[in-house]
Amino acid sequence: MGPADLYVKTGSSVTLTCVISQGPHDLGTVFWYRGAAIIHQPLALTEQTASSQPQPRVRIDTEWTDQLTSRLHISKARPSDSGNYTCIPTIADPTSVNVHVINGKLYVVYAYSRIKGERNKFGR
Repeated sequence: MGPADLYVKTGSSVTLTCVISQGPHDLGTVFWYRGAAIIHQPLALTEQTASSQPQPRVRIDTEWTDQLTSRLHISKARPSDSGNYTCIPTIADPTSVNVHVINGKLYVVYAYSRIKGERNKFGR
């Protein structure tokens, strides 16, 4: 799914992607969790629009091709959306990311590892 921590600015959109490659078996499905709570589709988290139809602020899109791709979309992120998000496939190991929704400016800090010479990107 990517880095262990994801920093986003309040009001921005967030998309978390979980991909399971084809194997010699059924690809199953994917469940998304925020902390210990499963994220159900459809969700009660909605945003009123000009057409006065409630729109889901959080939604899950899943696509089956030669691989299974599940995307968790959060629009107009709020600090209350911060937390640990986990993708749990029925046929593979889970993976998690900590989402931090920050008020104000985001700064990017680069940290260099002296051992491997790798560059890691951290958002703040």
